[in-house]
Amino acid sequence: MGIVETVVIVVALASFWPLIIGYEWAETPSYKFGYLAVVLVAMIWVTLRRMARTRAAANEAKRKRDEAEKSGRPPWMAG
Repeated sequence: MGIVETVVIVVALASFWPLIIGYEWAETPSYKFGYLAVVLVAMIWVTLRRMARTRAAANEAKRKRDEAEKSGRPPWMAG
């Protein structure tokens, strides 16, 4: 799923180039408020998924640290 997220990010970044370069068709409401709105929703989806994975990794690290503190052994020896 990480590859899909990366592709969505690349497509989102590429979607701004027509506006930056100044293509006339990029000024149409269907592009600005239709397609770019879809891209925004996709980027929000990617952000939420990545934040959830970051939180899960932080919680896992905290859990391992807490277990190591309870056992009295250093974290690298918690096994």
